[in-house]
Amino acid sequence: MPARILLLGKQPLKRRLAAGDLERMARRGAMDPAVIESAAANHELALAAVRAACAGHHLVEKTVAEVAAIDADDVDLIVTAGGDGTVFTANALAADRPMITINSDPDRSIGHFTRCLADEFSERFADWLAGRTALERLPRLVARVLDDGSERRILNDCLFTSSHPAAITRYLLEVDGQREFQESSGVWIATAAGSTGGIRSAGLMPPLMPQQDALLYKVREPFPGRRLSTLVEGRQEPPRGLRLTSAMAGVELYIDGPHQAVPLKPGGSVEFGACAQPLRLVVAR
Repeated sequence: MPARILLLGKQPLKRRLAAGDLERMARRGAMDPAVIESAAANHELALAAVRAACAGHHLVEKTVAEVAAIDADDVDLIVTAGGDGTVFTANALAADRPMITINSDPDRSIGHFTRCLADEFSERFADWLAGRTALERLPRLVARVLDDGSERRILNDCLFTSSHPAAITRYLLEVDGQREFQESSGVWIATAAGSTGGIRSAGLMPPLMPQQDALLYKVREPFPGRRLSTLVEGRQEPPRGLRLTSAMAGVELYIDGPHQAVPLKPGGSVEFGACAQPLRLVVAR
C-alpha cells in the first residue's frame, strides 16, 4: 500500500522578504544576499529529494504558513524540511505521527530537533517503509488553559508574558503547594529538550539531556518592588505541575516561538504538566 505522507516545509527568508528588503539589508551590511540565496536553493533541493523519494506514494505538501491542525489526521508519516521552527509547527498538529525531520540548510541552521539531511532522506524513508528504523521519543509538556479547557503541547518552551515587550507582567505563580504574586518580564517554562534555549539564556543551568522527562521554569527579570520573589526557578524531574494566573490584561503564552500565541484573560489560569504523548522522531537503527 502506498504511504500517506505530509511534507511540511518552511518558507525561506528569501520568500518572506518584501521588494527592496534584501537590497536594503545588503547595502547597510546587515545581510549577505549570497547567504539568503544559498539557503533558499538548499531548501529547494531538500524538497526535491523528498518528492523524488516519495514518488508512487501519496504526498501532500504544505508550508508552515498554510498548514492546519487537522492536516496530519489521515497520514502515516510527517516529513519536515527546514529547521527547528518547522518541527515546532509540526508539533502543533493534532495527530501524533512519526516524523522524519530534515535540516534543509545545515550550514546555517542548528537543527536541534532535526535528525536527517536531504541527501540521507531517500535511505531513511526506505528504511522506515521496511521497518528498519527506530523511534527517538522526546518528552513534551502540555499547557492547559483552564477558562476554555484547551490544551497546547510544548516541545521546546513556552513564554508566559505581556503581549507588549516593554510592559511588566503581573501574575500569581503556584508550584509545589506554594503561591506567590510576582511582577517580572515573564516566566519561561521549558522541557528538558528546551533547556538549552531561552531558559538557559535567562540563566537556568545546567541544561538537561533531551530525553529526560522534566518541567523547568525560570522567572525573567523579577521586579523587587515591595516584596522579594522567592519562587524564581525550579526543576521538576519528572514534572509535578505549575500554575500561572494572569493579574492583568494583555498576557499571552508564546509556545515554541512567536507564531503560536495564546491570549489569557485577566484572572485566566494555565496549568503546565507532563504530556502523555512524546514526540516520535524517526532515526536510524
